[in-house]
Amino acid sequence: MNIRSIAKESGLSVATVSRVLNNESGVSEEARQKALKVIERSGYKPRSYSQRRGTRIAIVVEAGAPSFDSFYSLVFTGISRYAWECGFEATLLYFSPEDERDSSGELVELLRKKRCNGAVLIAPISEKEGRDLIAARIPSVLVAHRLDIDGIGYIDCNNFQGAWDLTEYLLRLGHRKIAYLCGNLEKGNNSDRLEGFLKAMEKSGVDVDDGWLVEHHPTDVTEQAGYDQALILLERHPEITAILANNDSMAYGAVSACIEQGLRVPEDISVVGYDDYLSSRYYNPSLTTMRQPLLEMGASAARWVDEKLKNKITELPHRIFRGELIVRKSCALPRSD
Repeated sequence: MNIRSIAKESGLSVATVSRVLNNESGVSEEARQKALKVIERSGYKPRSYSQRRGTRIAIVVEAGAPSFDSFYSLVFTGISRYAWECGFEATLLYFSPEDERDSSGELVELLRKKRCNGAVLIAPISEKEGRDLIAARIPSVLVAHRLDIDGIGYIDCNNFQGAWDLTEYLLRLGHRKIAYLCGNLEKGNNSDRLEGFLKAMEKSGVDVDDGWLVEHHPTDVTEQAGYDQALILLERHPEITAILANNDSMAYGAVSACIEQGLRVPEDISVVGYDDYLSSRYYNPSLTTMRQPLLEMGASAARWVDEKLKNKITELPHRIFRGELIVRKSCALPRSD
């Protein structure tokens, strides 16, 4: 069986069958399914797309995301390093989730137009979009997001546990008046972090004032959100002795707000972040935070997609890491008022 035989049996042109084999756009779904049925029935096994044309993996980011924020840059770096070492191309694509639009199937079409044969997704996708990727035979792995269906891989950290561990650390220092600067709670990892904070406080018998939970203020620069939210907090609740920020960038902004209000960090107020960006070690004061292995997560996601394309693995893994508490100099015992 060869490409001409498949074309003849399916009633399609050789060019159309070629596009199907290359997973390219410009083919109706009806024609694509006709070709795929003949290919599967015949047992025809062409060389993989990556062998014929070279692997190109898309790094898919949600449109409007701060793409050069430290979180994204670390994941990008992990993917890019692996791509460089293994000799394939990684290309950045922006995508709006399906629930914001009436159309469907656009993620698959976008990947085909850009001739990408695999994807690392640093953006949430719906179950429908996940199944579209599986049907299109585009190996895909989510980073810092999860979708529990077979055929879509993911790699993430236990955000609930990470926030719990940070809160427990502050509680062990003697803090009880601890505030939380929320991220966008429509994103699962952010809501998990908030839940971990609340459950740790509850377990320790600490009642959390509603005002200690500061709603997210979307900004173009993440540090600005932390700064704005911390100013609101300090104006309304000067009794606070510690702040847990949803991520390191927000923690940087919170530290700036504290200093502007005449508070010393950590002598008057402790601040912790989340993620452990490369700059957190060198911030003044160096930031206590929860480390996510973002470089490794990016590299692992790219490796899994690459190995799936090369038929070295049959299933894309689902893996959840536990973060590592990194204690530096932004925390101290609570001040005595």
